[in-house]
Amino acid sequence: MASKSLTITCSLLLALIFSGNSACNAARVLLEETPKEEYPSLPKLELPPLPEFPKLELPPLPEIPHELPKPELPPLPEIPHDLPKPELPHLPEIPHELPKPELPPLPEIPHELPKPELPPLPEIPHELPKPEVPEIPHQQPEEPHHP
Repeated sequence: MASKSLTITCSLLLALIFSGNSACNAARVLLEETPKEEYPSLPKLELPPLPEFPKLELPPLPEIPHELPKPELPPLPEIPHDLPKPELPHLPEIPHELPKPELPPLPEIPHELPKPELPPLPEIPHELPKPEVPEIPHQQPEEPHHP
């Protein structure tokens, strides 16, 4: 069921819709039934003729030659073919064979390493004791009675 406030809200919305619709219809009827005032017709106004302006004459376009003169470029400067070679600084000579660095001798490692001594394993019985299963009472508890 709809609540009381929802029912009131819906009824108010419906009342607004119907009142708006009826007000619109009433306004339309009033506009159609009111007598229309007749205005006297106005005489047509005659406008003066447009003045005639002299036609404008444009000056003729200047003639452009089809071939434009080529601009004169300045002569290229002369560059000598043999440019002076820059002098590089003299590098010191490096010997082809570099001296081998001396490494310390490798320590001697015996081929057979001593075996570490392990403590003896504790004795584990082959059969483990089975756990005891507690007894479950077969009676079900009584349900408490509530007054």
